[in-house]
Amino acid sequence: MKKSGSFCCLNTIVLLIAVLVPGLFTIAASQEISLNVLSYNIRLINPGDAPNTWNARKENVFSAMREAKPDVFGLQEAVYEQVVDMQNAFTGYKRIGVGRDDGKEAGEYSPVFFNAEKYTMLNSGTFWLSQTPSVPGSRGWDAACNRVVSWGKLKENKSEIVFFIFCTHFDHMGEMARRNSANLILHAVDSLAGKNPVIVLGDFNSTPDSEPFRIITDKTNPSHLTDAMVISKSRSGPKYTFTGFKVGAQPGTRIDYIFLKNSVQAVSFTVNANNNGEYYPSDHLPVSAVLKIK
Repeated sequence: MKKSGSFCCLNTIVLLIAVLVPGLFTIAASQEISLNVLSYNIRLINPGDAPNTWNARKENVFSAMREAKPDVFGLQEAVYEQVVDMQNAFTGYKRIGVGRDDGKEAGEYSPVFFNAEKYTMLNSGTFWLSQTPSVPGSRGWDAACNRVVSWGKLKENKSEIVFFIFCTHFDHMGEMARRNSANLILHAVDSLAGKNPVIVLGDFNSTPDSEPFRIITDKTNPSHLTDAMVISKSRSGPKYTFTGFKVGAQPGTRIDYIFLKNSVQAVSFTVNANNNGEYYPSDHLPVSAVLKIK
């Protein structure tokens, strides 16, 4: 594959992150914890989705999420009103992440929520999937939209095990953007997390036979991530994750993932296809996993 000239900035990004965010390379303690994680593209607020407007379906979204009993969850397409609704529905959770258009409240979020009783946030941030990752609102390559990665460095309070969680939403149009985003997120994970356990959640708009997926999971690359579904000891639900709202109206595709790195094991993996007989709560299905971290 011919490398884009934009990759020349990746080493600079790595160095900048290391300088600007000190103390990230804490090695986890020699214990083991279990945690439930979930990733869900909840579909933005769009009146044109009627009868599947946010107000009509949000309780079903919350119900699908609660079924997984997540300790940590990441969302895609959430706009500010939905983020507030999520905070009100999950009152014991704290949030990481900002709007992608201004680094504040404008535009979609890729937020991370975590159980504040179980975990302490040691550090967090958001970077943009672009040639200038630290510039709020920057758009990368041939992307149709601004795209972000929100991340947190969390400590499990009882064991004091430290792990990193990342959440993202790759562009739905730009092939170059998805390719470069895959490379960028690998470099960022390496730089931020070092040898600590890593969980990466998201809608990658990439099927398992696509180039971005191959880049992310390429075992010849020491920076690669592992697909939790593939290594999970047990799996339930369909293999597809994008369905549209209408049940059975289109073939499903798999574009939502939970990726792992370092000392993280997947015990079980679930795609929740529950619906009311006519519609799903969102046009994507929530994916969740029970993980073990050493």
